Order: sequence, then structure tokens, then C-alpha cells
Amino acid sequence: MGDKIIETDSKGIPTKSNLPESPPIAVFYAVFNLIQMAIFGSMAYFFIVRNNEKGDAKVAILAEYDLGYVYIGAFVLKILQHIMGMNLGVARKAAKIHVPDQQVYQVKGAEGSKLGYVLLEGEGVLGRFNRAQRALQSYNESAPQIVLYFALGGFVYPQASLVLISLFSVLRFISALGYTSSADGRFGGFLASGATLFMIEGLVIMSGIRSILV
Repeated sequence: MGDKIIETDSKGIPTKSNLPESPPIAVFYAVFNLIQMAIFGSMAYFFIVRNNEKGDAKVAILAEYDLGYVYIGAFVLKILQHIMGMNLGVARKAAKIHVPDQQVYQVKGAEGSKLGYVLLEGEGVLGRFNRAQRALQSYNESAPQIVLYFALGGFVYPQASLVLISLFSVLRFISALGYTSSADGRFGGFLASGATLFMIEGLVIMSGIRSILV
């Protein structure tokens, strides 16, 4: 099963963006992110952080060495990465380029102006290859932040972090399989994996704030 047929103009660019018309993309991304932080951060607190004496002892170590600022710094990195993603979303919507395409190419030379733009093949085995490749690259792009969160959260809450990162990995694999079939097929596993990552993020943020306020 491949992606649905997308109507394009004479140069091969889709005639309509597949991103929502409203609210503005920046607002949509920000609100969606804040809602997930609130929900899954609260779950991390009630199921992992609250009444966790071993975790409290680790937070005390962070406080002793002023390491809470490192934890907050990791969150700052994530926020700036998210803002860059919002910038990309705004540009993608204006350009009307659908995933998995990440660039638009133009044939240069004397005859180049007569040809359409060059985008990824979306049908058949080549389409499956392109989407599988994009699924892997999407994971690779976020991997440094994920590893950083896992290391920081794992110091304070090692068992919970192991469970969460394991669930995250499995769900991202499921997302990659879905993406290989179709662009929309990525959503189920991707959104579910995001829940586990937001919980790890909550552990990092709470550990940093608590150690600073001790």
C-alpha cells in the first residue's frame, strides 16, 4: 500500500498542503507540545517521582554539585530544536511539500526551466524505500536529544527510564514500519512513542528544578 495520489501543478508541486489550515502552524505545534508535556509530565510525577526515596537521594546529589542546571540546559536544547521544527513546519506549509520529501530540487541548464521540480518517488518499491529511509533518518535526527534525556533521567530514575526508553524504541520501530507502508502510517507508533519520551523529559525537568530549589 502506498501513499494516496496527490494532485500537483504542472511542475510537480502539490496544489494543497496537507498541514491544517488553522490554527497557525507555530500555534498548533506549541499547544500540542504543551498539552503533551502537561499530561505525560504529570504521569511521570505520580507514577515515578512521588514518594521515590531513591530518586530523592539522587536529586540531593545533583543539588550538592549544582547539576540541576545541566538538566535544565538539556530541556533548553529541546525547546530550541522544537522551535526550529516549527520554523520548518511554517515553510513546509507555504511550499505545500508533503512528507517524506525534505528538499525540492530543480534541473539546471539550458533545458532545465522546461522541466518540473524533482521530488521523491512515492509509489511501489521505490516509494517504500524512500519512506523507510526517511523513517530511519527522522529517528537519527532526534537520537542525540533522546540519548541525553535517557542518560540524565536514568541517573535519577534508572529502572523507570529503562522501561520508558524500551517502550519508546519499540514504538518508533512500529512507526517506521507504518511509515514504510504510507506517510500517514507513521502516526500511531510515533505519537505513542512521544508519550514515553515526554515522560522521560518530565523526569529530567523535575529532577533539575527540584535540585535547584533544594
